[in-house]
Amino acid sequence: MKKIIKILIPLLLIIPFFLSSTLVNGQESQKFAVSFTGIGCPHCAQVSPQLHSRVENGSLIIIEYEIYSNVANSQAFSTYAQSFDLDLGIPQILFNKDIKGVGDTPIIENIDSMIEKAQANEIPLADGRVISFEDFNLNSLVRYPTIYSKDRVAIRKSITQLSEEENEQIKTFIYSSSIDDALSTLKGSSTKTEIIKTPGGNLTYDHAVKLNGWLLQWNGNALPVIEESEETKTNNEETAENQEEMLSIGKIISLGLADSVNPCALSILALVLISIITYNPGKRKDILLAGLSFILAVIIMYLLYGVLIIKAFQAVQSITAIREFLFNKIGINLILGIFASIFGVLEIKDFISYKPGSIGTEMPLSLRPKVSKIIAKVTSPLAAFGVGLFVTLFLLPCTIGPYIILGGLLSSGSLINAVPSLLLYNLIFILPMLAVVLAVYFGTKKIEDVTNWKDKNVRYMHLVAGILLLSIGLLMIFGKF
Repeated sequence: MKKIIKILIPLLLIIPFFLSSTLVNGQESQKFAVSFTGIGCPHCAQVSPQLHSRVENGSLIIIEYEIYSNVANSQAFSTYAQSFDLDLGIPQILFNKDIKGVGDTPIIENIDSMIEKAQANEIPLADGRVISFEDFNLNSLVRYPTIYSKDRVAIRKSITQLSEEENEQIKTFIYSSSIDDALSTLKGSSTKTEIIKTPGGNLTYDHAVKLNGWLLQWNGNALPVIEESEETKTNNEETAENQEEMLSIGKIISLGLADSVNPCALSILALVLISIITYNPGKRKDILLAGLSFILAVIIMYLLYGVLIIKAFQAVQSITAIREFLFNKIGINLILGIFASIFGVLEIKDFISYKPGSIGTEMPLSLRPKVSKIIAKVTSPLAAFGVGLFVTLFLLPCTIGPYIILGGLLSSGSLINAVPSLLLYNLIFILPMLAVVLAVYFGTKKIEDVTNWKDKNVRYMHLVAGILLLSIGLLMIFGKF
């Protein structure tokens, strides 16, 4: 009896440790990989079904970054590439620093051996760390990943800060072997399912909930899900919307300010007001209406130019070879950042060594007599509006830089969603012109004072624009904008 007890006691002590190490949510041997792909990439279309077949049989969980339709994810790809010494090409899969693959044939041929060699429950992060699932926090993921696991998917829709409880709920949802276990602790609000587009085709799910910026979808039984309280749900949605909104507004305002201090527009507006004053001396109402008409024309035409810029970017991105070069080889944000930096350097150059009509920062000298001749014919607010529609073409050479950057950033989304951003940008752009019109109308400044101030401070206006554009460019290059 004593011998039996001596044998049983060690066994009883070992069993709990054995269970804790083998029953991690019922999936001890789960392997994680980070995948980089693009919808429309033909090589990705070959790899995607192979990866999803491993997901469906429970041998793999994929943290996927789609970089063609979601430009923000190209920044995540760039960060991972620097941390893990990755090639800048897709499709690509990463388990750790030693186990990774790029290209359709290498991935398809080696995916099973890579899964077999990979350590269970380890996740590579963008900062270069490889951590255990136990220590994994979803807040540490960059940008907008989609996580595929067996019969379910977790999609980050907004960049929010998950609480510890929410983090554990989503981790359980991702990791549990059965959907019953996955839903047992989940709290969220029921919502409509979304069709998930992948390079290999569309995926559909039966049920969905949203939880603080994440959309969780699954197939199988629709188990009762504990609803979030209205207060929690509202706070979470507002937090997500506010963070995304503030990020976008900050970018738009920065670019709009860089464009608004450009002396070109003020110069042309001054000529319009001078012409109106010449033909209508003492009629301040006509001055106000002419100035506002000119500004309205500028807004209308610049909205049109903005749409054309976005369409041009989207047309270029629709060409597979160019899109792969833009998003894989270099990265769209890096390209836009380089252009912004170049425009910024040109503006600063005009502060250091100013020459009227510099390329890229001011209207060419050859165009100025033609513009002056056209504007000299303005005698009424209606004429000011007509001239405003036309002379914006002459403004483009010196104001197009920041607008191209904005168009590139907005090109990844739909045109309808881009309209509010274009409106905000143009409202920022016309603020100095509006201030001049009101100052002249109320008599606080004469148009000659405005012209003299512009001529005296033109170098400093270029300096301010240059600092803003160069700062934006460098932030974009380093993935901070």
